Amino acid sequence: MKLPDYLKCVEIQELLIKMGVKEIPELKPATFTREVVETRVVEVENDLQLNFGRRLERESVPMSEADSVKVGADGTIEVNGIKACAYIKKQRRGIDHRRKTSISYRYHLCNCKTIDEKIARGHLYKYVSTTRSDGIFPVIDLSGDRAREIELRLELCSNCRELLLQRGMLTTPYSLKEFFRRFQPEIPKTIRKTEQVVVEEMYAPDHDEIAKRYKEQVGYVCQLCSVDCSSHKQCLHLHHKDGNGQNNLAANLHVLCTDCHTLEHPHMVNNPHFKQQRQIITRLRRDQGITELNS
Repeated sequence: MKLPDYLKCVEIQELLIKMGVKEIPELKPATFTREVVETRVVEVENDLQLNFGRRLERESVPMSEADSVKVGADGTIEVNGIKACAYIKKQRRGIDHRRKTSISYRYHLCNCKTIDEKIARGHLYKYVSTTRSDGIFPVIDLSGDRAREIELRLELCSNCRELLLQRGMLTTPYSLKEFFRRFQPEIPKTIRKTEQVVVEEMYAPDHDEIAKRYKEQVGYVCQLCSVDCSSHKQCLHLHHKDGNGQNNLAANLHVLCTDCHTLEHPHMVNNPHFKQQRQIITRLRRDQGITELNS
């Protein structure tokens, strides 16, 4: 004959607890964190602009390869934030090979009439940019039978010269080297950048979130009678031992089924909503082999 497991008897468990023989295990403190998107300003290496600046110093770079080509506040041409010369590299006429200069092509530093016209016609792609400061420019000579790259001395556009004079930026004597020395801003080694990052933050939950977290912790099982309420989670309550619903310290909390909860709060017995839940608990106990003495 198999004896019944009296430890599964609700009344016996309740009696043992009242006698101080058995204690409901304390809940572990729950932490409440959530993922949020945070905007941060970080300082990063200014590698892209620094590398582009070094490239401008040693070669001519097509305007189409720049991320930004604009006119600065002082009216000069800026490529990726760097003041630079703009000129047409592929030249078909006016090349004086003996003197290694051009009588037809000029370089530009400002948004002069010529540059404005090229932009309006969509011809800016023909230009390249450089910060080489010796006045010598690499060009593609197309005046002969075949194309070849040579170096020519180019003069500053007369319209640009006039604009620089008006703006007090025409150095005396004029030279590209002196112009860049005086007016080229230093490229910062680092820049401040805004980025979006996902971080965890602590937050103050409401009662429903607290109850949900602790119910999950015990696997939706009543800490008193051990009935599994995972299929009827509404029949599991968060009980505050001191009666203060604002005291959500783990030591003050128990997770109890509706029936066990009414033992702590007799006024709940006559509540029709809780009465229905207690009937569900009775059925769950029976299905799970948790016997009652009065059954």
